[in-house]
Amino acid sequence: MLSVMWTLVVLAGAGAVAGCGARLLAKLWIARNSGAGVVVRRGFPELAAAIGWVLVGAATSSVVQLVSGLVVVWWCVAISTVDASVQRLPNSFTLAGYVVVLAVSACTGALWTAVMGSALLAGIHLVLHLISPGSLGAGDVKLALPLGAITGLGGAQIWLFSAFLALVITLAVSVLLPRRSQIPHGPSMCGGALLAWMIG
Repeated sequence: MLSVMWTLVVLAGAGAVAGCGARLLAKLWIARNSGAGVVVRRGFPELAAAIGWVLVGAATSSVVQLVSGLVVVWWCVAISTVDASVQRLPNSFTLAGYVVVLAVSACTGALWTAVMGSALLAGIHLVLHLISPGSLGAGDVKLALPLGAITGLGGAQIWLFSAFLALVITLAVSVLLPRRSQIPHGPSMCGGALLAWMIG
């Protein structure tokens, strides 16, 4: 029991450091692609990564699940930081993530499941984007590819729960922050996917 607690403490500390790295990566991308003057707040990426890594450590039972979970959390924090700062989801993050997920799925013999999960989630987001481009951007459609693949690998229940949670989180944020004209949906998609995986 004591060793488990210390493991979670170490994961929290390492997650905070990883979150700092995710913030610096996001800041670098923003500086190169969105110009100077954009403030990337400290604290949120570090806290999110620390909490995410602790939850992954508590929910996983194998080294492979642990490592892959930590990587996914870090990637989600980095891409969410960019979206929250400039309302953009970089192709270099979303599409690169999708390629990695497909490659890992192919190695484990679950490529078809990953492709189906990504195609269905991206298809839903594409329809919503075409109906209301101002509410759901093309970047959200691209982000749906890797997240749909990741949650699809967990099964239909996790996939559905992820999609539902993303909507609920975005609606909740829009209610809590009514003065914000645009609420980035990417962080909600990432948060919903991670929560669905851990709860499911």
